[in-house]
Amino acid sequence: MYLNNVIHHLRGSQLFTLVRVQVPSIVTTPEGRVTHVLPDSVWDYVMRNHSHWRSEKVRPLYMTERHLQEDTSLILDVRDPDALTEFLMEHIAKLKHVRGFWVLNMAKMRFFRLPLDRPSDFQRYTVTIDAMPNHIERIYDTISAFKPGRDVMINYIADTFESYSAAIMVSVLARSKNHMDAFVEECIRPIEGVKGTEITHISKTKRLVTSEEWEESVGPYFMEPGGKPIKDIDPAYDDSLIAGC
Repeated sequence: MYLNNVIHHLRGSQLFTLVRVQVPSIVTTPEGRVTHVLPDSVWDYVMRNHSHWRSEKVRPLYMTERHLQEDTSLILDVRDPDALTEFLMEHIAKLKHVRGFWVLNMAKMRFFRLPLDRPSDFQRYTVTIDAMPNHIERIYDTISAFKPGRDVMINYIADTFESYSAAIMVSVLARSKNHMDAFVEECIRPIEGVKGTEITHISKTKRLVTSEEWEESVGPYFMEPGGKPIKDIDPAYDDSLIAGC
């Protein structure tokens, strides 16, 4: 197991951390036996136990699952980076078939309130942006200014610096995969300094705290975008009617 990012020692400060937990669908035991693992094993384990894991220093806020990547992710509200390591060792590392961690610090995290009347069947994606270092701040500000559109809405943005080139993560709700592709192609890729993008589909999500606790943790980080709404996609390319096929 490994920590991919250096955890900054911000004792007494709030740090949003994304922890990806990998459990491959097929694993080989130390004895050489091949075992098929249920895809929701980590998800079910967290759902059964997360309410007992809260402390003053670590609070699980949200969980997502990416079936294609064979991982389950936790967004944690962390007040002590050493406590984060203790949390992972005590609650996650001991879980059978876990093969690795990927820990991302979510710096400069901004949340955006979504329209209350948005369709309930929108799909969730993340966009990882490879950016030239001297353009990161402007790319971040440009994307943060996008107001929700009819077909695409930004949920949050953060600097992650998860590799030498991948610097920004954006969480997006979209009507369909075509809408998501069009948004990235027309609104993100043309921004000066963007070297590349990767779109990942989020299979399912679950908030792990009450609405009051959620507001307490992330409320101060909500902001109103000041730019134009994300433009609507051409109906000729709308695949939303067949997106679930």
